[in-house]
Amino acid sequence: MKNWYTIKAAADGKSAEILIYDEIGVFGVSAKAFLNELNSLKGLKTLHVRINSPGGSVFDGMAIYNAIARHSATVITYNDGIAASMASIIMLAGNTIEMADNALFMIHNPVGFAFGDAEDMRKNASVMDKLKATMVSIYASKTGLGESEIESLMDDETWFDATEAKEFGFIDNIGDTIDIAASFNI
Repeated sequence: MKNWYTIKAAADGKSAEILIYDEIGVFGVSAKAFLNELNSLKGLKTLHVRINSPGGSVFDGMAIYNAIARHSATVITYNDGIAASMASIIMLAGNTIEMADNALFMIHNPVGFAFGDAEDMRKNASVMDKLKATMVSIYASKTGLGESEIESLMDDETWFDATEAKEFGFIDNIGDTIDIAASFNI
């Protein structure tokens, strides 16, 4: 089974590193396996979460965001290449958020698929509205921007370089350039 993440505990048991370097929650891998591994790490002082992901499942992403945000360790998240869509939400779970100076950050409205009659489509639209409201709240809480400004940025599918992400308040620090591979196996 393909994993889209890796968790490695340091030899001293005081820190661990999580790599989220692929789509989130696809190919049959649920957030459950991720959360089980994360919850098995006990006594950590620092948790480093490194992200290079185009995003993925909103529901898996929210579960991962919440698990990382409530972790007892000090969490430092890093955007090593791209944190788009749900990966941008997960990135905001850190106590400190850093982005490589050559990385990209993207936010947009949640998307979904619906099958059924007109009433099914209306119900799906209502769920999409609720998901967007949750995402807007997370972005606004981190940045201090108003919800209407965040909604506008999401409506426009906005891409940020590191300088812009810092100016808008999505990140705390700009890190060094990181050499990354420009490919994903989607």
